Amino acid sequence: MRPSARYPFRSMSPEPTSTPPRAPVTGESPSPRRRRGLLRTLVRPFRPSRTGTMPAGLVLMIVVLALGVAAFLNADATLRKSKAKGDGWRQEVAQMVASVSDAVGLNRAREGVDQAMGRNQDNSVSVDDLLAQKLAETDSAAAQADPQATRVAAPPKLRQPTPDAPLRFWVGGDSVAGTYGTSMQRIANETGVFTPTLDYRVSTGLARPDYFNWPEHFVKDVLPGVQPDVMVLMFGANDSQNMVIDGKPAERFSEPWLTEYRRRVGATMDLLRSENNDRMIIWVGAAPTGPNSGVATLDKENYIYWSEAQKRPWVTYVDTWAILGTPDYTYAGSAPYADGQTRNMYQKDNVHLATTGADRLSWATLSHIGRFVDLSLSKAVAPASQLAPATVKERDTLPVPT
Repeated sequence: MRPSARYPFRSMSPEPTSTPPRAPVTGESPSPRRRRGLLRTLVRPFRPSRTGTMPAGLVLMIVVLALGVAAFLNADATLRKSKAKGDGWRQEVAQMVASVSDAVGLNRAREGVDQAMGRNQDNSVSVDDLLAQKLAETDSAAAQADPQATRVAAPPKLRQPTPDAPLRFWVGGDSVAGTYGTSMQRIANETGVFTPTLDYRVSTGLARPDYFNWPEHFVKDVLPGVQPDVMVLMFGANDSQNMVIDGKPAERFSEPWLTEYRRRVGATMDLLRSENNDRMIIWVGAAPTGPNSGVATLDKENYIYWSEAQKRPWVTYVDTWAILGTPDYTYAGSAPYADGQTRNMYQKDNVHLATTGADRLSWATLSHIGRFVDLSLSKAVAPASQLAPATVKERDTLPVPT
């Protein structure tokens, strides 16, 4: 063939300048050069084809790694929950993960956070030990032999509060107590005769002292620190769960569960009693919860609160189901107020109170305190827009739950 003008010494088609790559043989290991290429691919920075995107496989790998790290960091908390539920094989798996986490020290970060927040105190003192310690510090031999002997037959006698010498007022409990307590603190401060302190902890109660030990917190921090004249407590929303009793799981609302919970409630009330009978305890019942809230059967806890309060003159029970509920004592998302207007009382979760509901319950609580304390010097005046109608009456007796 005659050479072309463009390729004077070659044919029309230029010859390839390099040999095409050889197809790999099945089972053949990558060459050293190829292995180095794979290594560079793994360690070099990832550059997405489009800004803000990432391969699905890489996202899945990151999620799996994050879940694995979280499982080891929270191994101790997961183990406690599994023991309370009696989960069987899940408990065994949780025990294995917790052992590995403890051996390599991965749980120390979580322990540090929990200790700072007063949680996960596995070696915390039980309410029985705290009560026994309190009785041992008294001079009464009868009191040490029988806590019932320490109970007085008269309601507490509080000193007359004045703007110059206000009563120390403490309100606290779980997260529902937090939304309610915010209003209670504000209204108590508006009276001018109280110095209020709000102290609530999310996801706490009396069922899980390993998570947060309220009786121990009362003895170590609240009583010596705040030295309250009036204490307002609210629990229950987080206590509808299994408990560990003597190392064994007890199903919620079973007979052992109810017996143990009643014992803890009564012991806490005894622990908060003032030896001079000059402290009032206001035990606010758990508020009724609405549909899709995931919280139910609080009537069982409330019956225990009410019946144990009847045995102790220094404890007064507030009937939330009458103040916040329907005339039939069931959940009411909204209700009429003293000014004739109907208002929503709950947040969207149907568990936590809105400001309107919290104000309504706070004024009702203040009226309970007014039965024992002269509040004539109070500067606060309850507006009708925050009060329940006069037709709303609290019950003298709570029915036994079925």
